[in-house]
Amino acid sequence: MNSLRWRIALWFTVSLLAVAAVFVAVTDLHLRHELRVEKWERTEPGQADWTLHGSYSEAEVDDIAGELWRLSLLYALPVTLLAIAVGYHLARRAFAPVAEMNAQLQFIGARSLDHRVRLTHADAEFRAIEENVNQLLVRLDTSFRQLSEFSAQVAHELRTPLTLLRLQVEEAAGRIEPGLAEAMQEELRRLSDYVDQSLLLATAEQGRLALNLAPVGLRDLVMDMIEVYELLARTERRTITVVAPEECSVLVDSRRLRQILHNLLTNALRHGTGPIVVSVMCEGGVTLCRVDNALADRASLAGAERGLGLRIVRALVALHPRLSFSTQLVDGRFLAELSWR
Repeated sequence: MNSLRWRIALWFTVSLLAVAAVFVAVTDLHLRHELRVEKWERTEPGQADWTLHGSYSEAEVDDIAGELWRLSLLYALPVTLLAIAVGYHLARRAFAPVAEMNAQLQFIGARSLDHRVRLTHADAEFRAIEENVNQLLVRLDTSFRQLSEFSAQVAHELRTPLTLLRLQVEEAAGRIEPGLAEAMQEELRRLSDYVDQSLLLATAEQGRLALNLAPVGLRDLVMDMIEVYELLARTERRTITVVAPEECSVLVDSRRLRQILHNLLTNALRHGTGPIVVSVMCEGGVTLCRVDNALADRASLAGAERGLGLRIVRALVALHPRLSFSTQLVDGRFLAELSWR
């Protein structure tokens, strides 16, 4: 009964029953008064000397009033059910614009902020809410576009200086202490990778990233990528196991899929502990690719969920038709799953 429609329906029913109860109680009091106190005198036509005086005993008064209450209670149940049904129907019609608005808002995301809420039939109050929601969407759309464009511009402007700086360091490596030169080159590579990732994210979230969709063998692609990550895992005394009993063909941009898997595997190596299991399977028309690894602590979970890597994964997944991405924590293990339907 937490639904507002049900609460309104019950309030409508209780109000109706309260009015009916007051009406029956007043009728009962007035009827008892008439039967106990008032007397009727009637004369017979043609017989002027005949006069009839009427009155009721207390038992007769109680019997008549009791019949009134019995009939009232007898009709109370169907009236109550009818009142609930009518109240719920009226409440549902009154709140239909709210349900319509919620249904439209569910389909508005980061890439569809240009959509607007449109109510077919609504009162003035709901029209005001519709207008305010649409104005909010306009502000969000403008802010999001400005932020995405700013991120893309910053990332693009940083690429050239970083590249030049990296080339200068490489050229001057002979004149710089070897350890310092290597450290500087490593940091510059890391900054370049971060800038490239930020530019890729901004482009993907703006929907300006072109895809080259083609059928790809998922198991072969995973096996081709996994060799490099096995070497990285070995340096941390960890293992990567691939479970792929059969080949599964998916429609995807292979380059972007490699970026998605790269981010998932990098995330597992950076924030996880112990062995990593990559599973590829086809079940009832659904193709799954799952990366499963244990987490060291709760801080690792926060890093895995909020990092730039998974944000890029979600942005790239959103560009592909029939592809979805989800994560979950099960018994201390972090599961990242791609699914094609």
